[in-house]
Amino acid sequence: MAGDFRSTPLAYWLRRPVNRRALLRGSLTLAGGAAMASFLAACGGESSSGGDTGSGGGNTSGGGATPAASPTAGQFRPVQTQVTAEGKFGGLLRVAIVGEPPAFDPTFTTATVTQNCAWHVFETLWTPDANFSPKEMLLDSYEVQDDGKVFILKLRDGVLFHNGKKMGADDVIASLERYSVLSGRGKTLFERVEGLDKVDDLTVRLAFKEPTGIAPVFLSETDAIIIPKEIADASHDGEMGEFIGTGPYMLKERLPDRYISLVRFEDYQPLEGGPDGYGGTKIAYFDEIRFIPVPEVAVRGDGLITDEFDFADTLSTDNFDSLSAEPDLTTQVVLPYYFYGAHFNKSEESIMSNRDLRMALLTACDLDAAAAAGFGRPEFYRLGPEMAAPETAWYTDAGKEFYNLKDPDKAREMLQAAGYDGTPIRWIATKEYAYNYNMAVVLKEQMEKAGAVIDLQVMDWATLVATRSQRDAWDIFITGHESYSHPVLQPFLSESWPGFWSSPKKDELVNKIIAEPDPDKQMEYIEQLQYHWWEEAAYIKVCEGATLRAYRNRVKGYVNPADWFFWNVWFEE
Repeated sequence: MAGDFRSTPLAYWLRRPVNRRALLRGSLTLAGGAAMASFLAACGGESSSGGDTGSGGGNTSGGGATPAASPTAGQFRPVQTQVTAEGKFGGLLRVAIVGEPPAFDPTFTTATVTQNCAWHVFETLWTPDANFSPKEMLLDSYEVQDDGKVFILKLRDGVLFHNGKKMGADDVIASLERYSVLSGRGKTLFERVEGLDKVDDLTVRLAFKEPTGIAPVFLSETDAIIIPKEIADASHDGEMGEFIGTGPYMLKERLPDRYISLVRFEDYQPLEGGPDGYGGTKIAYFDEIRFIPVPEVAVRGDGLITDEFDFADTLSTDNFDSLSAEPDLTTQVVLPYYFYGAHFNKSEESIMSNRDLRMALLTACDLDAAAAAGFGRPEFYRLGPEMAAPETAWYTDAGKEFYNLKDPDKAREMLQAAGYDGTPIRWIATKEYAYNYNMAVVLKEQMEKAGAVIDLQVMDWATLVATRSQRDAWDIFITGHESYSHPVLQPFLSESWPGFWSSPKKDELVNKIIAEPDPDKQMEYIEQLQYHWWEEAAYIKVCEGATLRAYRNRVKGYVNPADWFFWNVWFEE
């Protein structure tokens, strides 16, 4: 089957110019009439991971033949709106993922591979709907009081955890308290919290020091999962010991480097009204889902062709034509998706805490070459300095004067002026995501032309995620972040996130964005934040990249979301 780029109402809106004020003002109303900075984009909020990922297309040759059919940004993310009567129960779905998740706890890690597996098991108070606006998931309703400073959260009655316990206010409070200390976004949000109190068994009062209409956006992300109180209380310092959620699937078995097995939660009570983006009605059609770590991108693709897998994530964009020509496969591309680049370790334990040194390395980089190495054909990537994709309401080219300078001679002078003495710069990379390694090799060569000494250390993704949390163990690593998200949700804005960016100006701008109800004024702060991101050389953004996925034609109901999920998906046979 040819590549599937089906038009949808969402795709139609993506092709239209964005009227930021009309778009935002039409979406900034909370119950009770308070202004809400949920800041709906034309194409979306965050992937619930918050995330960073190794996700992306990636290639092995840096080139590619002229495609038979090329993906476009308008051919983006069909959205399921109702449960079809065709859904069939039964079967084992085999999903080839990029590698072993570093954890199975999306509050503990922002790794997208963790989130995409785990959100079948865990749920949040709100979740993104088809328009990526927060919609109640574990909430029955909520009320906003005191001009956006107080949220009264009414929980759904009868929601069960996988251990049979009924979810209540105590579980929500304990889960959010854990979120406030483990999640970077949770820390950012809870700096504004004045009180988190139980009203009754199904009601929670969340009070802020000042208006915080953006709270539902934060709490719709998968790091804000709700788990039993006893598990939350016991895991404030790290990954939870038991994986008990409220989702349509529950964890059966996790065998590292072999598979993660989920089975249907028979007591799950779906919401009525049909699917709605990442929320609404969720039906667990499969008896079992197995997420199988397959680090080699070629093996993922070959295994799909030979029917070893039913679905394969993050395939080489070089293989778009060959996979699309397979009669038993459907290929799908997602764009806007993620932007990709190199994070510097800005902690005092790293040589890259020197801003002048970071700026010198940024100046050396030829981002055209790095993007081509990472994603191959030009249709699978686009360059630019933006945090948020051009299709979103938050697009700006602020900081463009720092972008793609590709001047190794000037960079050499800047290295000398920065006092660089030839100390090896430790770059941690992985081949599990082809783009990660391929970009690293090209950027390493460019920096070395300017006189830097780069020590490229290759490891698996799970090890990289563990290593990057150690402030004294690395200097540079590459990852990706959602280009369709509100910029204030990016995890790297938290000083605790690997990269360890400490900046009073950054913190001030983030707080202004969170508090500002006027979309035009808010956009001014977003532009200032993006410019500061570049002037600090906090990150070398290379490009925005599409991702390529494919699945066997017997898989039905899959809607090509930015971040995959398999509720409301079934086998035709």
